[in-house]
Amino acid sequence: MVERLEPTASAPTIIARRGSHRSVCCGRGFAVIECRNGKVYNLADGKRRGFANTADGIAAAVGDDWRDEASARRLFDDIAQRGEALAQRIW
Repeated sequence: MVERLEPTASAPTIIARRGSHRSVCCGRGFAVIECRNGKVYNLADGKRRGFANTADGIAAAVGDDWRDEASARRLFDDIAQRGEALAQRIW
C-alpha cells in the first residue's frame, strides 16, 4: 500500500512510501530516495553517501537529481515493484 501525503513548496516532502523507498517533492521537482537505518540515500549508481533523515538531509541526498513528476513516478513504481519481487523470492 502506498501512503500519499500532501507536498509543500518550501521543503522536501515525502509524498509516498513503499518499503524503504520514498517519493519526495520540493516545489516543482520530484525524486525517489531510499531510507535505511535513519539515513536517506540517493538512488544513483555506485557508492552512496547517507544523509540525516530530515528535510535538509533529503535535499542534500537528492542534490541535482530532481526530475519531473511523471519520470519520478515511473522510477518509484519500478523500484517498489522490484523490491516487492525480491522480497517474495527471499521469503
